[in-house]
Amino acid sequence: MQVQMWYPININSNLQNGISELARASRHRFADARALLREARWQGAMSIARYAVECLLKTKLMHIYRCRTLGDLEDELQRRSILPTHGTVFTHQLEVLLRLAPGWNRLMQNREMRRLFSNKVNKWTPTWRYTSMQATREEATEFIDSVDTVMRWVDNNI
Repeated sequence: MQVQMWYPININSNLQNGISELARASRHRFADARALLREARWQGAMSIARYAVECLLKTKLMHIYRCRTLGDLEDELQRRSILPTHGTVFTHQLEVLLRLAPGWNRLMQNREMRRLFSNKVNKWTPTWRYTSMQATREEATEFIDSVDTVMRWVDNNI
């Protein structure tokens, strides 16, 4: 018996990965994270907040390189030899995305931003989606506050 999978969103379609859509998604995911935090859904709040950073970084990269979609961005970065031909912008790895931006060195030189990014925001892994372990209120609040601070820095500096 063959199982058919249904995916409500094709992440490779231009509709879902355009610059305007990603900018809105970033704001919406952060609002979702705050709502989950208010409802004591700590682990979910942390997971969703991290996607807000991912969407913001992709939006910023698309602005910098004057691309309308993630596919265009990937092509442009590869054309400029900024992204290896086997690399992709269709990733959840925040450090990979941030290194593609001209602000990586500035962020690393800022002690507080480096600490928040490296020790908090970038500690997320896809396995968080599959764990039954729960975060605490304090962990979730600290994580979301760190995401907020990093997002503000990215928005103002990249």
